[in-house]
Amino acid sequence: MIPLERERSLADADAVIRGYVRDQGWRMQIEVLGEGIASTVCTLYDADGVAISNGFGKGEAAASLTGAMYEAVEHYYTRKPPADEPIALVPSQQFAQDPRYAGLPFVAAFEANPQQQLACRAYRRLDEHGPGEDNVPVPLFMTYPAYLHNLVEGDDFDYTSAIRFSSNSGVAIGASLEEAAVHAIGELVERDAWSLFLIAHYLGDPTRLGVIVDPQSLPDEVARIHRAVCGQLDREVWLIDVTTDLQFPAFIATTADILADEETFPCGYGASLYAAHAATRALTELVQCIDIKSRTPKMREYSRLALDTLSEYRKLRDCAYFQVRADRLERVDWAHPARAPMPPKAMLAAMIAHLRRHGIGVYYAINQHAPGAFCIVSCVSFELERFFMVSSGIAMGPGRRGMDLLEGRLRVPALAPSA
Repeated sequence: MIPLERERSLADADAVIRGYVRDQGWRMQIEVLGEGIASTVCTLYDADGVAISNGFGKGEAAASLTGAMYEAVEHYYTRKPPADEPIALVPSQQFAQDPRYAGLPFVAAFEANPQQQLACRAYRRLDEHGPGEDNVPVPLFMTYPAYLHNLVEGDDFDYTSAIRFSSNSGVAIGASLEEAAVHAIGELVERDAWSLFLIAHYLGDPTRLGVIVDPQSLPDEVARIHRAVCGQLDREVWLIDVTTDLQFPAFIATTADILADEETFPCGYGASLYAAHAATRALTELVQCIDIKSRTPKMREYSRLALDTLSEYRKLRDCAYFQVRADRLERVDWAHPARAPMPPKAMLAAMIAHLRRHGIGVYYAINQHAPGAFCIVSCVSFELERFFMVSSGIAMGPGRRGMDLLEGRLRVPALAPSA
């Protein structure tokens, strides 16, 4: 059986990634946390026994293990641009004057330093029929959080105010470019929906986005996972539908309560044109969030530091703390029709066409391609909201889509209340 949004069965995918790791002279250490809905940690070591990367998997046992192995390889190739990648120095003024970049939260930094240059990669536009002809420069710092440790010679841009917006969101690994891009774009849409929910729930009118889905109305497979998660955590779990104006199914899973050793409310996210798949991803990621933080004191410390950093900005701190007020959200029945499975190439075409109808463009660059094994792709969209980064302790305001939501220009289709 081939999972949704994938080209290979779990068994085939497992064999391929193990073979690749073996061929590099690396070894893997696997740790499984929890039973049932599992959280798997894969640590990669080089031939000298030095840890070089790690990855996290979620879901039921086999999927969680395979996901962790692939993510560990993905993370290894996401630290810096490929060595043979052409890098161009682009004047900041070019970004300040190009309307395609106007929605970015750090556009003011471009305007303040017009003569300085930024090191950039060329990203190619994705069209319904595959790679398009249009290329755009994307500053390296946008997609490589450690960029300042690998500063390109000639890059003299003042990153003081902009570097905090660096994120590897939109990077994914898959059996092919198409499969990887499906997952990368899903993550971009997921983060956009998460961002808009934070803006609505904590900064504006909570009724503008987000509804709690009645568990009794869930499709059978989602209901099974929801019951398993509730039982495994022994906590009440809310599945929040945060599908935005893009009408691209997106969900957040969180708990009704917080435990004494948790700094912030745990949460998981998912977005996919397969709505049930998106909901399942959110639920299994919730378990992963709890398991990984319980195992890793450093992760809990990051959460505490985020809250401390935002202590002077009450509403922003509320976003990071993420205590959802259920009384401010309507309860509805599941509202998404089932979608027939399709191969990743067809799904990617459907996603690109769907987003384009809503004015959203996507560009991509390849981080690593191992023919016959995998492709790692980085996707960016300049229109989608990035306010989710506030959860990392970044004091920031909403971007263009967030402001449109606050001011009533971005409207989300209403869902029918639960009976």
